[in-house]
Amino acid sequence: MKTILVRFVKAVILLFLVVIFQAIPSCRSESKFQDFQNIIDRISIKWVPDQREGIAGLTVHKQAEKIIIKGETNCPQLIMEVLDSLSAKGYEVIDSVLVLPGNDVGEYKYGIATLSVINLRREPEHSAELVSQSILGTPVKVLKNSGYWILVQTPDKYIAWSEKVSFQLMNEAEFNEWKNARKVIYIENTGWIYESIEEKGVIGDIVAGSIMKSGGKSGSWEKVILPDGREGYVRGKTVVNYCDWKNRLTADGPAVLRIASSLMGIPYLWGGSSSKGVDCSGFAQTAYFMNGIILSRDASLLALHGQPVDISDGWNNLNTGDLMFFGSIRNSKPRVTHVAIYKGDSEFIHSAGRVMVNSLDSTRSNYSSYRRNSFLSARRISGSVSIPGIVAVRDHELY
Repeated sequence: MKTILVRFVKAVILLFLVVIFQAIPSCRSESKFQDFQNIIDRISIKWVPDQREGIAGLTVHKQAEKIIIKGETNCPQLIMEVLDSLSAKGYEVIDSVLVLPGNDVGEYKYGIATLSVINLRREPEHSAELVSQSILGTPVKVLKNSGYWILVQTPDKYIAWSEKVSFQLMNEAEFNEWKNARKVIYIENTGWIYESIEEKGVIGDIVAGSIMKSGGKSGSWEKVILPDGREGYVRGKTVVNYCDWKNRLTADGPAVLRIASSLMGIPYLWGGSSSKGVDCSGFAQTAYFMNGIILSRDASLLALHGQPVDISDGWNNLNTGDLMFFGSIRNSKPRVTHVAIYKGDSEFIHSAGRVMVNSLDSTRSNYSSYRRNSFLSARRISGSVSIPGIVAVRDHELY
């Protein structure tokens, strides 16, 4: 009986060892497999550091002795480096990545906003979060076309969904024709496009920064042609020649402040970036865009660009037009949640409930202790134009 028990125990131990040794190659395989994914993730972060401004959803899969890379991206350089890196390790790599725009877009890879203000959402549904807006005449890249909705990338690199009917889709030839056409830009905050110079009907409303083709002057009126072909009239004094405008403007602090001040009292709108309603970063964007500069969309993105300004001495080193960033410190790292434009003499203008002016000086009636305690950093845009995150309209590929 004892002999039988010993043999049984030995058999169990032997079986256990067989299972363990069989599992070791599998564990090693899984470990190497995870290494491949880590390589992909590192390269993805290099080319697309923020998913708000790029798409980099790549995953690695196994098929026999082959490695398959699946997913989608709008960055061809990313997938090229991934394939080269994994192939260099001696593996056969199969590329199954969709590089956007895909076949669903066809030749219509561009779009021009056709309404005064177009809502851009996080997901392709009306109930989804409003993350940004585009104004009349804004050019976009079309990344996906799902029927009613299109995924677009705006000039500030932001990626979001919008209703297809809000854009005039164009192929490359049509887009180049639009870019080269004689255009005007609207410089008032809001107004109307009329059917005739008698003002008897309207084509639609219009906001600051709207860009339209010029149909020529008619007395004190300017005939305008919208991206979708609709024609109407605006008062001549409300528009200027687009080429003249974009070529003469710079990120001058006092000029930025003049635009910012003209928006006083406009209501706060989460995701808003027009003269109808703005969030904090949309407000900064609008003030700078009307001076020919395209900034990044969100406050946390804005805080990454421009020349850092020393705030160890409070506001003393700030210049008019500098961007001020507010938020909190988490795990020893700043978390930016708000942005304002420095006005001067301790005061700043920002969108918080409405566009308003507050001060960092505790002796002022408009002092904000909350903002003073959450003041994290500042950046200077002037002198930093035409770098990533701060691009002059005249230098942008879409304009």
